[in-house]
Amino acid sequence: MYYSGLLIVNYIREQDDLLLKSIIDSNINIYLSMYYEKQDNYKVIKDLTYNIGNVKVDLEKIGENRQDADIAAFTYNDAKYIRKEIQINNEELYFLYMYIVTFSKDKEELEYNLNKLEGMLRSKGIQTKRAYFREEQTYLACIPFMQNSVDVKEITKRNVLSNSLVCTYPFISSAIFDEDGIFIGENIYNNSLIFINRYDTNKYKNANMCIFGTSGAGKSFFTKLMILRYALFGLEQYIIDPDREYTNLGKNLNGTVIKLGPSSNTYINILDIREESLEEEQNGYLATKIGKLLGFFNLVFENIQEEEKTSLEEAIINTYKEKGITFDDKTLYKKGKFKRTEDMPILEDLYKNLNKKMQNKLFPFIFGHMSFFNKHTNVKLDNNLIIADIYELGEENIKYGMYRIC
Repeated sequence: MYYSGLLIVNYIREQDDLLLKSIIDSNINIYLSMYYEKQDNYKVIKDLTYNIGNVKVDLEKIGENRQDADIAAFTYNDAKYIRKEIQINNEELYFLYMYIVTFSKDKEELEYNLNKLEGMLRSKGIQTKRAYFREEQTYLACIPFMQNSVDVKEITKRNVLSNSLVCTYPFISSAIFDEDGIFIGENIYNNSLIFINRYDTNKYKNANMCIFGTSGAGKSFFTKLMILRYALFGLEQYIIDPDREYTNLGKNLNGTVIKLGPSSNTYINILDIREESLEEEQNGYLATKIGKLLGFFNLVFENIQEEEKTSLEEAIINTYKEKGITFDDKTLYKKGKFKRTEDMPILEDLYKNLNKKMQNKLFPFIFGHMSFFNKHTNVKLDNNLIIADIYELGEENIKYGMYRIC
């Protein structure tokens, strides 16, 4: 590994931004070290007053040498400004020393990074010098040995008031880190690690997320990685799988894989009423279920009229009534326990209560290629990971499967 150092020897006093923001946010490998030495205010004011008097005399004697006059005038005003800030605004005076070391396994890359750093610093009005013949001292100043050698101190010493120390604040790299988040990847700008908790409602409005990338960029791999990590956190996950690529992942994580299609042997009864469908202290199981069923049958019967909707609702109510289920929530319990899926009606039971026109449209779901809808639920739906395989549904029937799953 090759190392090389930069010494910051001067910078513009008037700063409206953090001095080192550009290099800290970059992806260049650097060690950055800053030393602050607080000065005694009494001694500083005494020395400044003495120097102000001497420079004032020099200004009167300079005569026609304008260059010397400008330098002396700047020094004079600078000293007066510092003294005023200390005396009136309770500022403290510090000596500031700043060093940067960059490193690489390749010498050409090291030279490239040095040039890049120098350019970035110059754009901020910061003057630097390469640490020729002082590389070891600069390196030692940048590692946790606290060795600010006199060989580099003299060239980098710069006075600064306490109010201006804010501009040297170093912990400003762009980072996304949620305490309970999962590892997403690296920030391409500064190589910082990104941890996101999408379900932190105090920080994010919702957990929505889009993944974009070219073919083969790793979108599917990244999605599976997130599923795996959220599974380790015990979060509930529901996956719609149109290409049958998450089945093995679901099995390895002991999840529930629901295969919907003509050849499937896993079923979800559309007429099931589940205990979890209402929150605690809520009531109206059947009324809530009817509202959802009307949406499903609106897809099946297409553009259903109000009169037909009334007839359909009556048929649904009668179908549940035949199973002993009414609008009284108590009828959903048997011997103190919520009724099982075997106690619920299926589509064939509803089919018998419909008029001829509706029966014709529902026929494929009872006796035809969609008969897998006419089954009692035989899968575990209280799993933290549920994967719905809709590969076999096809474009024509996918809307029914999606409605059932959601």
